[in-house]
Order: sequence, then C-alpha cells, then structure tokens
Amino acid sequence: MDPIQAPTSTPAAATTGSATAAAATRPSLERWRLAPNGRVRDLFATDAHRVVSAAMHLWPFFIAVVGPFAVLVPLVLWLAFRKSSPLVDDHGRECMNAQLTLLILALVPCIGWLALIAWLPVSLVSLVRGAVAAASGEIFRYPALIRAIR
Repeated sequence: MDPIQAPTSTPAAATTGSATAAAATRPSLERWRLAPNGRVRDLFATDAHRVVSAAMHLWPFFIAVVGPFAVLVPLVLWLAFRKSSPLVDDHGRECMNAQLTLLILALVPCIGWLALIAWLPVSLVSLVRGAVAAASGEIFRYPALIRAIR
C-alpha cells in the first residue's frame, strides 16, 4: 500500500454499529467541544453521567444531616463511574479536591480557620455552579482550591 493512500477498510469496532464501539474509535479530542458560552463541553456524556456528576457536587449540602460521612458518597460515585466517563472523572476529582481543601483548612488552627471563613462561602456557591455545569456536561473548576488529586 502506498504510504500516502488512506486505507479503504474500516476498523472492526467501527463496523459493529454500537455507539460505544464507534466512540472508542474516535480521537479523544472529538469528545470535547467549546460551547457558545466559552466553556468546554463533553459531547458524549450521557444523562446518567451528568446526573452522577451533579450529585457529587450537591451531596456535601447533606453534611448537616449525615455529618462527616457526606464525603463518602461523592467518593464512592467517583470511584464507581470514573472509568466509564471522563466527565465523571473530572468532576469527581474536583469534588474530592474541594473536600480535601475543606478538611485541611479545618485541621490547621488559626490560619486555616481564618482562611476557612473566607473559603466556605466561595465553596458553597461553587458547589451549585459545579452542579449546574455538570448537568449540562461542562467542565468546572473550583476557585482557590488545593489540587491534591490530579
């Protein structure tokens, strides 16, 4: 075959007709697009992946009801679904980094507690903004975050 000529046969995975097999043969850059609002959006995220991502952001609001175990639900959701969707993986890492930042600030006396006073309102607003972005399949970054999990 001439090195310039493109192959005429298609990969076996692309001919099966399944959506996941066809998505696996696509380049990874085709998955992400710039939305009209300027945010990066996952074109292949399913409704279930968007709901899981939004739930991970909103679950820490239940900390008043379930206490410190509120961090376990986003962790379990992230670990369960991170391999199935890059959107869930990205939002899960952001949620876990936000929870770790909260924990670090709460454990450091004086300076951490003063920073926590300023960071807590920003975090609460960011939880809602992150859930809205996740529900629409967009990438979201919390401001002023210690990114321990990359």
